[in-house]
Amino acid sequence: MTAGAGFELLDHTADVGIRAWGREPAEAFAQAAAGLAELMGVRVPGPGEVRRVRIEGEDPADLLVGFLNELLYLHETELAGFVRVDVRELSDRALEAEVELAPLGGPGAGVAVKAATYHQVAVERRPDGAVEVRVYVDV
Repeated sequence: MTAGAGFELLDHTADVGIRAWGREPAEAFAQAAAGLAELMGVRVPGPGEVRRVRIEGEDPADLLVGFLNELLYLHETELAGFVRVDVRELSDRALEAEVELAPLGGPGAGVAVKAATYHQVAVERRPDGAVEVRVYVDV
């Protein structure tokens, strides 16, 4: 496992998983968003239009699912790709992010994602001090 931040896509029989990590929870959540954009093939160059996103939840795992579902909603309703996702504030029950969106020239080149799910969702501090998140998305 490398230090710093990153993500990888995980195989599953019916869904696709995203495992992401960072030094702090906000960085791990942003990496999960990057993984989602990569999976969908909707990472685009800027500049774009910035949207502010606020999510409330019962716990960090609930926030992660809600955050990724909000990103899916923005993608679908605005036919936009993601230039960047910056998680500005993250507590145990609330998240605030800036999402920079830009129009897509057509459909994404990746997998169509229906929703983030609660199946095996996790937000954990690893022994090395990094934060790791795992979430599966319905495709």
